[in-house]
Amino acid sequence: MSPVHPLFFVAALVIAYLTTGILSRFVPAPAAHGRATSIDGLRGYLAFSVFIHHAAIWYFYLRGGEWQAPPTALYNQLGQGSVALFFMITSFLFFSKILDSDQKPIDWGQLYISRLCRIAPLYLVVVALLFCLVGFLTNGILYDTPGQLLKQATHWLLFTTYAAPDLNGFPHTTLILAGVTWSLPYEWFFYLCLPVIAWSQRRKAPTGIHRLGIFALLLFIAWKPQWQHVLAFGGGMLAAKLRSAPVLCKFAQSGPGSYLAATALVLSFGLCESIRHPAALPLLTLAFTLIANGCDLFGVLRNPVSRLLGEFAYSIYLLHGLLLFSCFTLIIGNDAAAEFSVPEHWLTVLALIPGVILFSYVSFRLIELPGMRLAKPVLQNLRSRARQKEV
Repeated sequence: MSPVHPLFFVAALVIAYLTTGILSRFVPAPAAHGRATSIDGLRGYLAFSVFIHHAAIWYFYLRGGEWQAPPTALYNQLGQGSVALFFMITSFLFFSKILDSDQKPIDWGQLYISRLCRIAPLYLVVVALLFCLVGFLTNGILYDTPGQLLKQATHWLLFTTYAAPDLNGFPHTTLILAGVTWSLPYEWFFYLCLPVIAWSQRRKAPTGIHRLGIFALLLFIAWKPQWQHVLAFGGGMLAAKLRSAPVLCKFAQSGPGSYLAATALVLSFGLCESIRHPAALPLLTLAFTLIANGCDLFGVLRNPVSRLLGEFAYSIYLLHGLLLFSCFTLIIGNDAAAEFSVPEHWLTVLALIPGVILFSYVSFRLIELPGMRLAKPVLQNLRSRARQKEV
């Protein structure tokens, strides 16, 4: 059997759903009121798809020593297409805030503090675990100078925006996290460019914030982003622009709307070998536009189990690489894992899924949620100090 047979992905989805379903008996799904429930449900499946994408890559990496895209459209798009949809979610939600800001002005301080408190705590914990693991793997021996280590650590602490260097001489350090950190700089640049995007829609931002946006945009251009990722953000913005089209919303929430969205997803993930394929982003944008405007894929995305899985999608995204590395390298051993047959490899991955789900949920409860709750008191403290200085 091929190591990239679609049945392995189907089996993985079933196990993830069943595991989350059991978890949902003890943990309530997030409240649906006031939320884009279809998008909430979509998040979990996207993060989980990235996990399966990297599980497939591990099969070939163990045997060939090269970390490269899987040889089929489906397993490659489980990674690339899913991240593109993540970018669309981000741009849809925040561009919608800009479009609505004439009725509900944006609190820019709250926006940026909330984003920092949402993303940074878990990331810093994961990077700390990475540092500790590299220290263990290098037997506590210092292979690089303290200055080199400081430079390497700084790159990692800055979300690997300009580099994801090997730490202390450990080769391919980034593979410990399955290389997932590459997408975070795109997210941060988008957030920082929001004031310029607001200006393009004739919405005003404070002068200082607007200058920050201009500087971030220039920095982003100099950073030379890949065009397909920028276009993915554009797809989410297009979906936000179309929110006010009653005909679209009515169609999106109908049965034919679910059929069309599902067809677009199947075509993009099944036939487009990568996100660079000319049809990939248009198909994903079509599917996402329908989902963002009420399509729930026959009720699947609004299901409480799906919404619960989406609740801790960020933890799944950041932690799954660490768990895959620990499984294949630390517990089984790369040489032994390389001898696995195709069924043995995927049975190992399938057995790992409940652990990924539960570990990610615990991470959400202990790290993500407290971090999000910090946003309001941190902002109040900063503003209180600013007022005191003015006096």
